[in-house]
Amino acid sequence: MTEHTEMMKRKAQQLEAEAWGKQVAYISGQDGIIETCYNNGVRKFEENKPGGKKWTEGQPETKDSLFESFTRWITDHRGK
Repeated sequence: MTEHTEMMKRKAQQLEAEAWGKQVAYISGQDGIIETCYNNGVRKFEENKPGGKKWTEGQPETKDSLFESFTRWITDHRGK
């Protein structure tokens, strides 16, 4: 029974990590370009002018890597 409980906890943490990965880490604007960086490593850019281009850089982290990043983030921010 304990194994099942541990598997369910792990799955819940993985789902939480995936949701966290889709959240915005920061938004920055410079020289008419808005950069939006997500916790999963993806960065989206948009020119702030009519007809401006949009592009994306980076690939989302793998589930295992994202889970590790999320675990580190939780540990760093615990109690803040």
